[in-house]
Amino acid sequence: MELNNGPGNVNENEIITERKKRIFSLKTLVFFILSAFIAGVLIYNLELDKTGEILKKADPSLMAAACLIYFLSNFFKALRFFLLLRQEDMGLVKIYIITSFHNFFNMILPARTGELTFVFYLKKIGGASVSRGLHLLVVTRVFDFITISAVFVCAIILYYGAGISILMLSLGIFFLVMSIIMLFNLKRFMILFRNIFSAMVSAFNLSENTFVKKISLKIDSLAGEFSDFETMRHIPGLAFSSILTWMALYSMFHVAILSLGIEMDFLGSVLGSTGGVLTNVLPINSFGSFGTLEAGWAGGFLLVGMSRQDAIISGFGYHALSFIASGIVALISYAIFKIKKYN
Repeated sequence: MELNNGPGNVNENEIITERKKRIFSLKTLVFFILSAFIAGVLIYNLELDKTGEILKKADPSLMAAACLIYFLSNFFKALRFFLLLRQEDMGLVKIYIITSFHNFFNMILPARTGELTFVFYLKKIGGASVSRGLHLLVVTRVFDFITISAVFVCAIILYYGAGISILMLSLGIFFLVMSIIMLFNLKRFMILFRNIFSAMVSAFNLSENTFVKKISLKIDSLAGEFSDFETMRHIPGLAFSSILTWMALYSMFHVAILSLGIEMDFLGSVLGSTGGVLTNVLPINSFGSFGTLEAGWAGGFLLVGMSRQDAIISGFGYHALSFIASGIVALISYAIFKIKKYN
């Protein structure tokens, strides 16, 4: 398969090199130490007897159900990319494989470096440009925030009723409004960034520098992707697939909790798990996100009344299930990848 390596695009080796630089850095080491410390504190606060009882009573059938729901969420994520890439003549099977690799590496690699895996495989398997991949990542992540914020606002109203926390409601509405504004102004933000970069190049007289020229071409290519994107035309598909994705994920969170014999209604699990979701999207995680994800998860569930023991152990339990499920999906996708000879 011939890949698109026109002006402004990046080859696969550059993507790998950039990912390695971000993984093997001082910042990554700091995040690893922080994550290990947080995980240690959480484990220290677990009561071993109660933990043993919870694990003995764990329901394997519900754990399997949680994994199956994860498979479904992965399909809905692939469907979202498929709807955005229809003009690229890329089949759903290819996009599912790309999405599976992306989700798995995003889970195990530190500081969100796994995001670059999507760009890499979209180019390697699908032949799409790197600027196209970066644009899709930004658009889908913004829509993720819109969906999470909307679900959070609805859940908090229904869960608390008259006793609703004005602060939590205000924060949810704020993030929802800001995410919507961001979605409809991505093109303007990108053009503004390009203009600022061009002004800096002119101010420092770097227009003839080879490296700066290369960066300028990449920025121009990415700006073109944002400029050509018809936001309104894609909103129905984005909204539909994003809602399906997050309903599946929130259902998985809930089933994972129930599999450990912990009582929690669906709305409560939506509110509590949002803490883990928001922590996981921040670029502060170390390898596997262990420690930081559990901290956000535990914090969220403590706010909805779950005991400290249950909040911590359910965080580790969900994380282990999602890790196993994503690994299985990635292995199946890799087998299909080899059989179909997409590489």
